[in-house]
Amino acid sequence: MHGSFILETREIFDAAPYTVAQFLSETGQGLYIPPYQRAYSWDANKVKRLIADVAHGVEQLTKFQASICFIGSVIALRDLEYSTVDPIHRPMVPPRVMSIIDGQQRMTTLLLLTTVLHEEITIRANRLPKSGSEARDWCFNQAVDVTVRLTDTFEEDMRYGEGDFRFYPRMIRSYHDVWSRNKGEALYESPIGYYLHQYGQYGREQIGTQEYKHTPFVEGEAKDANAQAHKHLEGTRVIIRRALRQAVSPQRQAKEDEAELISAVAMAESKVLQEALFNSPFPEFVMEAARGDERIGALLRLIVFANYLLNRVTVAVVTSKHEDYGFDMFEALNTTGQPLTAIETFKPKAIKNEPVKEWHTSESYGHFDTIEKYLDAQGASSADKRQAATDNILIPFALLNDGYRLSKRLSEQRRYLRTAFDKEAGQVEKRVFLQALAQLTKFVSGPWADPSKLPECSDAELRDQAGLCAQVLTEAKHSIVIAPLTRYYAAHRLAQDDIDDRAREFLTAVRACGAFFGLWRGAFGGTNGIDKVYRDLMDKPSTSVDGLRFKRLGRPLTEVPPVEEMLSFLRQQLQEAGLAEKDRWVAKASEIPVYKSSNQLTKLLLLAASNDSTPDQERRGLITLGRRGLLSTLNLECWHDQAFSTIEHVAPQKAASGWDTKLYDDNVVDVLGNLTLLPGVENSSAKQRPWPIKRLMFQALSATTVEEAERTLAQAAQEGIEIGDGAEAIIRRARHLPLVAALAQREEDWTVEFIQERSKRLCGMAWDSLAPWLGL
Repeated sequence: MHGSFILETREIFDAAPYTVAQFLSETGQGLYIPPYQRAYSWDANKVKRLIADVAHGVEQLTKFQASICFIGSVIALRDLEYSTVDPIHRPMVPPRVMSIIDGQQRMTTLLLLTTVLHEEITIRANRLPKSGSEARDWCFNQAVDVTVRLTDTFEEDMRYGEGDFRFYPRMIRSYHDVWSRNKGEALYESPIGYYLHQYGQYGREQIGTQEYKHTPFVEGEAKDANAQAHKHLEGTRVIIRRALRQAVSPQRQAKEDEAELISAVAMAESKVLQEALFNSPFPEFVMEAARGDERIGALLRLIVFANYLLNRVTVAVVTSKHEDYGFDMFEALNTTGQPLTAIETFKPKAIKNEPVKEWHTSESYGHFDTIEKYLDAQGASSADKRQAATDNILIPFALLNDGYRLSKRLSEQRRYLRTAFDKEAGQVEKRVFLQALAQLTKFVSGPWADPSKLPECSDAELRDQAGLCAQVLTEAKHSIVIAPLTRYYAAHRLAQDDIDDRAREFLTAVRACGAFFGLWRGAFGGTNGIDKVYRDLMDKPSTSVDGLRFKRLGRPLTEVPPVEEMLSFLRQQLQEAGLAEKDRWVAKASEIPVYKSSNQLTKLLLLAASNDSTPDQERRGLITLGRRGLLSTLNLECWHDQAFSTIEHVAPQKAASGWDTKLYDDNVVDVLGNLTLLPGVENSSAKQRPWPIKRLMFQALSATTVEEAERTLAQAAQEGIEIGDGAEAIIRRARHLPLVAALAQREEDWTVEFIQERSKRLCGMAWDSLAPWLGL
């Protein structure tokens, strides 16, 4: 049984070290870049570093026979079924296709390096005098030998075909290139495919003493991404050629970050190097020529460098027969690169849903472009941020799409996207799938990231209240609501008519989620299964026409249950939890140490309680409902107002001088009745002060005129109450703060009983503001 398991594992994975020549020159092998791979992007520093590493290996070989240069790993899918090859002329495909999961940047650079070496060695050999000297002939023959082996790395001779199409570029890219021996079928339009095909023609027809001149893929100054990718590859080739020429220049002193090849004389004198790379020592006449002829010396150094590159530069090749296992291995081995997200590896599926040539003008392309732009904006600085941005849209999308509870595991995300997409009935349904993902992305990058971007509607008060709720939910990271809210957001954005009604439905849904967050968590303190409420909502059969559900379930995004059904469901959850009646909710919420639960929840409840409030003249220290429009606190502007920026404990969180110890014995300091909102500076100034001083500060801060504030400070001084110069200065500069006006009127001590009474009053007023948003 144990042996059977080992055998099975070996059938899934194969890992082995290969020299550059072994891997790139393997007969019948073609390297394939899948469409999810990013464009070639290695910068000059990485390219120079690779060349310098090889040069250092050559130098080490003069001393140590076992010198090799390991340049990393390649993870590839052995694509036996050609499932990753698209478009394809199946009879023309190389017999062994290796789809590169990781390592295409390194492989592309190696292919550029082998072509530049091929050119430099061939030209320098052909420029030697035709004198027939033994040294010249020896070097020329070695040049021919190594350039033939270099040729095998960048192209495969298929033995027959129409002209240059008999020769296949060793590496091509999906959707841009097609291997074929027939001129009318072959296509090489990716940067690497085009370059290798062009250079192959040059190598067979023009090479001699004439340098390679790259023919631009597009004429003029095209600015699109494909043109820029071609220019980047061409520019990298120039960097490699310059680096090699500098490395063999006898007059140039290499800088710290540049490659430096040991001298031809040192190579000629190292028997270790000669035996290792040429299986025999150099003839004496070669050693003499290397000492006296710079042209032979430079050529010899390049020949040695090329031989070392082919035979001693090593790459670890991990081969999988299944794409999923290949990605799992990539994630396990990858420590410095950028792992591909599930959306990037899903892209081929999206492309295959459209005719290949029509992808860039298709509906699906527009949806995918929206998603990729979001990932680029959020995740440009690091792989971790890109993955976090992917999580932000994929996890709620799975809930939106079919109710699936998706984790952050890459392998699960990849499998989910492919499986869910394949379940769609046809091309139209698959487009709606992508449209849903794009609309969710627009919601996350729009109103969720910035609630000021909520749509306009004829009900300005509704929009204000929804803006506040969106900000609360976003700051609280209550992302479970993204899925249901996206349904109404997409229905609004895609509506052809009744746009205002659709906007009202969406804003009503946002406001309802904010109210439910306040009431549910206000009563429980913690989350207490609130996520499950929304998961159940997404599975809830609708009572409306056609039995719509809140998840997409393959339907057009404009078809969504009436928002009243969402409110009804949330009311039902409160009813089942015993929280649908005001008295029961107030009794429970007033005892919750809400401050310990969530700052966003606490601030929402305080603002909800304060809306249109006024000090209660019959029960001083409390607030009561005033006239409509008296104090508007349920809007986004108020949430961001510095006057309400911090939560202040009236009695300090920790026992302090001048405060009743019962406050701390009964543990009431974190309930709503002991809290208010203050600007940051005023909060800091008031923190640990005893109640008489804090009450005076509240009186001054809530004064409606400057004269009233000054009288309060003067009265304090007359009574011998020292507020402090710093605090007085803050009070004089402060704005009018109406939220502390009622507190300023309480003349009695601050007691446990009063905190409990105030907590019930505030909770009751918060209920009166929030409950109607759910239809309670």
